[in-house]
Amino acid sequence: MASNVNDIKKQNTIATEKISKIRTARLHRFYIIMGIFIVFAGILSFQLIHTHYERAQVEQQISTSKKHYTTAKNQNETLDVQVKQLNNDNYLQKLLREKYYYSKSGEIIYSLPSDHSEDVSQK
Repeated sequence: MASNVNDIKKQNTIATEKISKIRTARLHRFYIIMGIFIVFAGILSFQLIHTHYERAQVEQQISTSKKHYTTAKNQNETLDVQVKQLNNDNYLQKLLREKYYYSKSGEIIYSLPSDHSEDVSQK
């Protein structure tokens, strides 16, 4: 009987060792799988954050470009109006006479003090 008891103890220890090896192998496999999962989750998180940052920069560039576009568009409209006015002979003559004191031959232009005060107040 003593040999049966020893055989049973040996079988129990062998079974316990096998179970322990299986558990450690499974535990190592679990750690490897979790490590791979954490690496992929980290990469995906980095990509999401990086994409969000780039999108914010692009949106800022778009808003800046829109502001520049509206400014340029308004300036273009103003310049178009000025070109149309300069093509009008009556307006051009009036502008030359008022701003540059241009006169026709035989015409005399008098500069009065009240004229200068209006020019200064307009600037």
